Amino acid sequence: MTTLAAEQVAQLERTLGKRRDDLLATLRGAYGDLSGTILPQTLDPQTHRDETSVREAFDDVRNTLAQHERQELQQIEQALVRISQGRYGNCIECGTPLSFERLVAAPYATRCVACQTAFERRDAAAQTGGAAG
Repeated sequence: MTTLAAEQVAQLERTLGKRRDDLLATLRGAYGDLSGTILPQTLDPQTHRDETSVREAFDDVRNTLAQHERQELQQIEQALVRISQGRYGNCIECGTPLSFERLVAAPYATRCVACQTAFERRDAAAQTGGAAG
């Protein structure tokens, strides 16, 4: 593999910046109430249990989506820092250059495919308490 050309890094930086802006807009809009700026709707005593359950399930899904988007935003911010420090585009584990295609697919990727696969296996094994296989 070869290292990224300057124009490729610039293209990926623009992609990361646009995605960051989109995520920030979404987090401020659709999930803005998660910050506590909008009071939750109160249900009157006549509200049916099914409606309450549906609303609670919706809130759980919305909270999970917002958490996922905040994590993605953090990964994007870290990638932008790596770009500014000239450390972008190399695997954090083995140091090999990441392919441009991999970074187009996941611009905030930090590992090559082989190291990412090994990392996910170790993580899964740690979560289940078993050995990686």
